[in-house]
Amino acid sequence: MAIWDQLVERAADQHGYVTIRDAHDLGIDPTQLRLLAARGRLERVARGAYRVSVLPRGEHDELAEAVAWSLGRGVVSHESALVLHGISDVNPSRVHLTVPRDNYPRAAGGNLYRLHRRALPASDVTESTGIAVTTAERTIRDCLDDGTDPYQLRRAIDRAEAEGLIRKPVAEALRADVAASGASA
Repeated sequence: MAIWDQLVERAADQHGYVTIRDAHDLGIDPTQLRLLAARGRLERVARGAYRVSVLPRGEHDELAEAVAWSLGRGVVSHESALVLHGISDVNPSRVHLTVPRDNYPRAAGGNLYRLHRRALPASDVTESTGIAVTTAERTIRDCLDDGTDPYQLRRAIDRAEAEGLIRKPVAEALRADVAASGASA
């Protein structure tokens, strides 16, 4: 399979984005990404991250780009994850990403993202529309710790429970945690 075809196939699974890590995984010299960008076949979005411009943009393109910016090591989290799960209508000013402690992207564009550094157990990570995201429970707990409006959290819990993203006992525990946080609205 030709290099271009491999990259397009991988990008199609990642909302149009490929990274140098993807190139390594596919056995492609990362220099090929720079050459394809110079020829206009790829769009450079950050250091080591590219977009295949022939693929259509989607509703959550900015979240997929954020994960690509972190070279695929970031997970959409906090208020951005509420939006991706479709359980809240919060409007965060920056995309929230949880990245491993040793992930220090040197790329420009970091001002677009709010990074939370910690190791996430696999049980706290899922996928929504092909984008790595924290689970609904982890998301709500992170938002509670981060000071998200309790009204928004209660609505998110209700929606997550209704959509089957969390079970009733977990929803009840989350509601108790929101109430115990001392915030009432």
